[in-house]
Amino acid sequence: MGFPDITPSLKAAMPELRGRLLANQSLAELTWFRVGGPAQVLFTPADEDDLAYFLAHLASDVPVYVIGVGSNLIVRDGGIAGVVIRLAPRAFGEASASGDIVTAGTAALDKRVAEVAASANIGGLEFFFGIPGTIGGALRMNAGANGGETKDVLIEARGVGRDGTKHVFSNADMKFVYRNSGVDPSIVFTSARFRGEIRDAEAIRARMAEVQSHRETAQPIREKTGGSTFKNPPGHSAWKLVDAAGCRGLRVGGAQVSEMHCNFLINTGDATAHDIETLGETVRERVKANSGIELHWEIKRIGVS
Repeated sequence: MGFPDITPSLKAAMPELRGRLLANQSLAELTWFRVGGPAQVLFTPADEDDLAYFLAHLASDVPVYVIGVGSNLIVRDGGIAGVVIRLAPRAFGEASASGDIVTAGTAALDKRVAEVAASANIGGLEFFFGIPGTIGGALRMNAGANGGETKDVLIEARGVGRDGTKHVFSNADMKFVYRNSGVDPSIVFTSARFRGEIRDAEAIRARMAEVQSHRETAQPIREKTGGSTFKNPPGHSAWKLVDAAGCRGLRVGGAQVSEMHCNFLINTGDATAHDIETLGETVRERVKANSGIELHWEIKRIGVS
């Protein structure tokens, strides 16, 4: 069952819209887990001005969600009512370097930004090489890996509000905390500027190689997964708590706790979003019973069950 098609009314209300509107578009192929239902409307804006125009003319009671490459996301099986915005690399994926500053659109892959920085002998952004997402997700979640976080290098970010207003956020405005930012969730980030340090090119490349080696040897990156499932509680490693609770290899339907790294859930081939989310909740219950510690999801879960 699909959602009512509201694209004709949206197009009628926005005659100057240049981006693409798709009704009842499947989202499963846009997420790393390869699960989930459709978006009632999937909107791909032509550029930042087009995004602002769309949001300014969209009725305030229509829910809006933003997705990137879907590397840290579970879309539930019932799909997503309202509008899902996906920023395309063609319009929002550029990345460039000047001096010690890297500028990137929010559809740029984190790994790509690390490569652009390295090519300009800019160090300090190597940690991005180990994060399988986009800059938009990095801004929203203060993404980090291998000892670095987005907050360490961000100068400022641009975004568009739910009313179509454009904003610029300083590092302090972002109100970064562990794996989150305090910016209004309705803001759609469009670009960011980062500052690193001019360093020896070989040292930068060596550090990036270390980051990549860690991912390949410690994480199930060849599987249908969503990255780290749970945030690390203060003073603890989530994977150790999951392992101690006897959850390594645990299965629900087609979903499994990774044998390689048990803070990763994987789709073994025929999992539903419900299987994956149920498995995660089962792990949380067992960890709480075993250690008294409550794990919190790092993976975002959106949509209708």
